[in-house]
This record gives sequence, C-alpha cells and structure tokens, in this order.
Amino acid sequence: MMNKGGGASQTPLVVAPCWQDTQLAALLQPLIPLSYKENLGEADFLPSRNTAVIFIMEADIISGGGFRRRVVKFRQSSIISAERRIVVLQNTPLTAQHFNNLQKFISIDLGLHVIPVQSLQETAQLLVRMVASETKIQSNPFRMRPRKMGNHDQQLLHSLTSVVPCLGTQRARALLAHFGTLQALAEAPRSAMEEVVGRAAAASVHMFFNGRAE
Repeated sequence: MMNKGGGASQTPLVVAPCWQDTQLAALLQPLIPLSYKENLGEADFLPSRNTAVIFIMEADIISGGGFRRRVVKFRQSSIISAERRIVVLQNTPLTAQHFNNLQKFISIDLGLHVIPVQSLQETAQLLVRMVASETKIQSNPFRMRPRKMGNHDQQLLHSLTSVVPCLGTQRARALLAHFGTLQALAEAPRSAMEEVVGRAAAASVHMFFNGRAE
C-alpha cells in the first residue's frame, strides 16, 4: 500500500504496517512516499533493498527487556535479505542510564550498526536521509569496487562511523586494522587508540565504549 508524500519521483520508504497511523508516520508523510509492506522479518523500515532498520523507542527501553529479543530476532532473521542491518535507538533523559550498555550489547555482542536519535522528528529526518543516501549509492557506477571488502569488515566499519562522533571512515579503518575487532577496541586503553588516530578521535571512541573519559 502506497501512502504518498514528498516529491512524486522520490524513492519510497518501505514501512512495516504496524507503523501506519502513528506519530512517526505522520512526520514522515510530508517528507517522503511511504510504502507499507507485510513480512519484513522484524524490520520496521527498509530504506533500500540493502538496508533494514529496526527502531527501538523510549517506551520500549523503559518497559523492559522485550526489545532485546526483537533485536536478536532482527539480527538472526532469514527473511531479511539486506546486507546492512541498523538499530535506531532513542536516547532521551529517561533512557540515558541504559544507553551505554545497550550500545555495547547491540554493536559488540550482536555486531549490528547503532544510530542514536533523541526524538521522533530526528528519526523521520534520519530515515529520509538514509533513503536519499542509499539511492545515491545504488546509482553510483563505481560502487562494486568498495564492496569487495568482506561483509563482516563492512559491518564493523559502518558501526564505528555511524555511532562515534567525528571519527570518519579513514580513522575507523585504521582502528580496525590495528585492533582487529570491536571487542578488542572496546577493551583498549585510550593511550593505545591515541597512537593510531590521535587524541581527539581516541577520546570520542573511548567515551563511546566506556561512557566516561579516562
């Protein structure tokens, strides 16, 4: 079912029916066409055929651990064919105490990309940007060359650049080349990171994994 919004020629955002008639859908409708589809395999949104998104709201986090099972099922779903699986996580004053542990659980234990947002408005804007970004990638005639990187390496790289402020792809590659895994990077002292990417970037990475400065 297509729900028109945004420009007529704009690529639609595929949405699970459970989001129809919600506040988030209302925010999305003026920005982008919405295409509601069944059987998305725990995914809430498909910005492209290569990207699947699950959205964990503030209420989900406060209510308990049920959302963790959803994320695990999202990670393991064979229905989802997308190469990139992204968890959009709402970070508000009410969820702040849980946020660092949730990031570690999702990005390190499950190996999924995590993108924090504060509000539904920010979530809507993020999803629109994802569709636009994926459309550009798909139309890029040179995109097959970087995809020679292994899928696991690609996931690690995208996880770092998505969630660590101002890190950038080049520094993320350097960190992964030096430490090998996100787990090893998470356990590394900031001084070791500084030798690879410098003081400012190392501080951001260490703060992400530990929630505090050394």
